[in-house]
Amino acid sequence: MRRILVTAISGDIGNGILKILKENGETVFGCDVNAYAAGMDITEQFWQCPYAVDTAYPDWLLDTCTQNKIGYIIPTNEREIERLDPVRERFLAAGIKLMIQSPEVLALCLDKHKTACFLKETGLDAPDSRLEPGMLEPDRLYISKPCRSNGSKNIRIADGKSFMRTGIPEGCVLQEYIDDAYEYTIGLFRNEQITNVIVFRRELKNGYSYLVELVTDPAFTELANKVADAIHLQGYINIQLRRKNGKNYIFEINPRISGTVRFRDMLGFRDVLWWLDLLDGNPAPRFINEYKEAVGIRELNEKFVKTVRA
Repeated sequence: MRRILVTAISGDIGNGILKILKENGETVFGCDVNAYAAGMDITEQFWQCPYAVDTAYPDWLLDTCTQNKIGYIIPTNEREIERLDPVRERFLAAGIKLMIQSPEVLALCLDKHKTACFLKETGLDAPDSRLEPGMLEPDRLYISKPCRSNGSKNIRIADGKSFMRTGIPEGCVLQEYIDDAYEYTIGLFRNEQITNVIVFRRELKNGYSYLVELVTDPAFTELANKVADAIHLQGYINIQLRRKNGKNYIFEINPRISGTVRFRDMLGFRDVLWWLDLLDGNPAPRFINEYKEAVGIRELNEKFVKTVRA
């Protein structure tokens, strides 16, 4: 079995990946900036690691994997991916495979303004996006958010006259707010042979997808294929969009494994394992949806990761 390190395992993405790999019989290691992290008790070994912004992070990660004969790393958040992208060759030279997108896809999709402009140039629907307020429609709602992904932090929704008065926060992009619309998340995996797509309508709570409902709509599959063609996709990405007045407005593309990973895997959409196989040069099967309806909820769970008797 493969020896795999999953980062940030206290987060929903890392913890979901950890469960999937364990169920598949892989040898799994974990790290997190927290001394105690959800899932640490089911790893072969767990380490508290530096923050990704720490200059020591890449060296720490490389040394830890080399010393423990770990052959794969699955980084689960944007800060880690950004730090590892420019030094990926160091890991490859050490025989360690990184589950991250190509530099070209990362340069595009990690910047929300670039993503929106690219989508419009490609003929796809995306919210109007700008870095300067200029002239806005006074009573129309807009949303400002960091150009570089930051979870659901530092987001502000206000009308045009408010943003014309205050300006756009530094490092943020301003987009038209697509309100009164359902939100969808599309899981998209592609290799040389196949394109696999799964779609959920989702409801959010505290930045997490706490309820998902499986959606089967050929329009979403067609859209996903257009995106995959446009960015020359290999591996997995997540497309987030809102549908309104017959249009699908893509407001974000996450070039990483996404938060509904566990839900997807439970329905047979095994993008984590497919991407690992892609790294190994092995083919992935075509996804066949066996479900007419499926609704999933994220539940709370309690456990002790450490106990010492008196």
